[in-house]
Amino acid sequence: MAVEKSVLLRLKPIVICASLAFALQSHAEPLPAQLKGTWRITKLLPTTNIGCWTADQAASLVGSSLVYGPRSMTWKGGTVPLLGVSTRLVDTDDVKSESGGGAKAADFTQLKIGKDNVLEVNLQHDDADITGASTEVPGDSVLLAAPNRIVASACGVYFEATRVVTPKPKAKH
Repeated sequence: MAVEKSVLLRLKPIVICASLAFALQSHAEPLPAQLKGTWRITKLLPTTNIGCWTADQAASLVGSSLVYGPRSMTWKGGTVPLLGVSTRLVDTDDVKSESGGGAKAADFTQLKIGKDNVLEVNLQHDDADITGASTEVPGDSVLLAAPNRIVASACGVYFEATRVVTPKPKAKH
């Protein structure tokens, strides 16, 4: 009996940790349905804030695709498992303060967002060296600007992506 009690006492912290991990995982936010799917980066959005990529590194994003799924995101052949998803409503002041603040900070006008606020989606993941420029993953912070338009950022660079619509097969008559 003493051995059983000793084993139970040693297992108690493991059981508690496992229970907490399960509870946290079950309360994680799902990827918003509006973001799921394939997006093509159509252009860089010129902003006055300071970024950490060169113009050439930033330009290499244009024309590439981002694919968002419930458990991972893919860009340029690199798939990054998602550890979590968080969302929040942001306005132009939030974007300004998070892009450096001050007169040169990016805002909704520079990002071509004509709404008072939009949903921001942040994807948590382990560091990954997809670009060779930093451990940031392009597209892991996204503003849902319109139903078929997102504004994503990485390393202080903002870019626009539009939904890739796959044509439905025509019914045979």
